[in-house]
Amino acid sequence: MNETIQQIAATLEELIHEHKQLIEYGKAKTEALRQNSIDSLSYIANKEKKILDQILKLEQSRIFLVGKYMTSQKISGHQRSFKLEKLIQMVYHAGEKQLLQRLWDELNAVVTELQEINEFNQQLVKMTLEYLHFSQDLLLGPEEDDVTYHRHIQDAARRRASQFNIKT
Repeated sequence: MNETIQQIAATLEELIHEHKQLIEYGKAKTEALRQNSIDSLSYIANKEKKILDQILKLEQSRIFLVGKYMTSQKISGHQRSFKLEKLIQMVYHAGEKQLLQRLWDELNAVVTELQEINEFNQQLVKMTLEYLHFSQDLLLGPEEDDVTYHRHIQDAARRRASQFNIKT
């Protein structure tokens, strides 16, 4: 097996591992949101940031390795693409192609699951904020306009309306 393909496969496996960790933190974040645990959310956010930094490094490495493989295969610059789908199409050995395709499919599945968890968490945060605003309105009453401008605006609106209601 080509050494660069092995390095790409190892990088993809690391990317899969890091994304699976993000999934676990996403599930923990869901639970922390349900329990309104700010300390847990803060801890999870710090851990997620470290994982995202690592994913960025791995992704840069993957792009470099794909470019290196394409250069070694004498693929011209205008056809060069850093997308893994293109690489899989260009690999000639069936074993290498199957390995890359399996890893790519697994990475896509993990990323899709992570996106679903993140979307759910976003909805949960939005609902929590809406509930807090609703509760605040119940306890404190709805927000009123600023007292100094409120009367002036009403008077101006009445004057405008009265101009159009005048019968001649």
